[in-house]
Amino acid sequence: MVFEDDSSAREPFAAYLTDDGSQSAATTIAQQRSWSTSSIRKGGLATALRLLGVAPPPRFMIVDVEGLPIEEVEQGLTELARLGSQVMVLGSVNDVNYFRRIMRTGARDYLVKPIDADMLGEIFVRLEQSSDGITAQGRVVGFLGCRGGVGTTTLAINTAWIMSEKLSRRTALVDMDIYAGSIALSLDIEPTRGLREAFDDPERVDEVFLQNAMAKVGRGLHVLATEEAFDDTVRMSDDKVLMLADTMRANFDMSVLDLPRHFVMREPALFSRFDDIVIVAELTLQSLRDANRLSKLLQTRNRQAKIHVVANQVAPKPDVTAKEFEAGMEAKLRCVFAMDSKAMAAASLKGRPLVAADPKHKMVSDLHKFCIELAGVPEEAKQVSFFRRRLKKA
Repeated sequence: MVFEDDSSAREPFAAYLTDDGSQSAATTIAQQRSWSTSSIRKGGLATALRLLGVAPPPRFMIVDVEGLPIEEVEQGLTELARLGSQVMVLGSVNDVNYFRRIMRTGARDYLVKPIDADMLGEIFVRLEQSSDGITAQGRVVGFLGCRGGVGTTTLAINTAWIMSEKLSRRTALVDMDIYAGSIALSLDIEPTRGLREAFDDPERVDEVFLQNAMAKVGRGLHVLATEEAFDDTVRMSDDKVLMLADTMRANFDMSVLDLPRHFVMREPALFSRFDDIVIVAELTLQSLRDANRLSKLLQTRNRQAKIHVVANQVAPKPDVTAKEFEAGMEAKLRCVFAMDSKAMAAASLKGRPLVAADPKHKMVSDLHKFCIELAGVPEEAKQVSFFRRRLKKA
């Protein structure tokens, strides 16, 4: 039986596992991506085949084949791949010939147990980045404040941290303001001359250059930030900034660029490289005017990118309410983050992002959901599908 591909009805994920350790790892991955954990089932390949024989397959599937004859494994995995899922296989056999036979069935990967959430997360990143599960493609996101002092850098830092620590992305965070950027200061790291050197000699920028030029923070966050003298002229051009953006895409799962506003006028070509552009505003008439102007301009420069307007540092009684702001934009605000100077100051003193210093803060939960979208993680089906109902009855 072959099911029609209805992306809105398909669940993003299911797992059929035989041991508690693998179930725990799969549960962590699902929770980090805001997926339901109800599709994580006790049982292996036979359970997967039984339940999926009458229901639409999920986009991604983890199947345990421990203890089964290889011939039975090959037959079952071939059937699962034929149904349209990207299948990740777990087992206990550590043998190259066994691995090759598994991969010939159409499975996307084979992991030898025991596994943990970090191992699963790295595999899922590759699957989420491309529709065919083979050719990985990094994503590039630009953060731009429609006015000064709206907290654009803070949001960029926290977004990059979540991408790295929670969504398993190998993430680059780039402070494009080479004179007055504050990312290095906020993270309490030494600025480097890497970005300056990248603009002086863009042909040098490759994987080895980035490894040496970027500061590593946490598990997988790589930061490129500098502090050049105000009287030192750094020459940029469209070719240079485009080369930098393309190199970031090629070397990182996720690249977050914190952009000074003058880039809108000085480096217009750069905006053609973004998958998403986040405009950060405050709830004032001035921000409403500038958010509208920026949105319209950037839509003409990159018709493929998603443009999100976020309200940040919102006071208890703002000049303009969120509803009034949305009416003026004729569009919804993607997120509204309340002002919390005390929490921000405490995180700053620790030299850590708010999401690391205070993981239970309300902003963290909302920003995490936004990051899931920016990372390109498949959404949970919006309605309870037949597949979900079947799992609940089983």
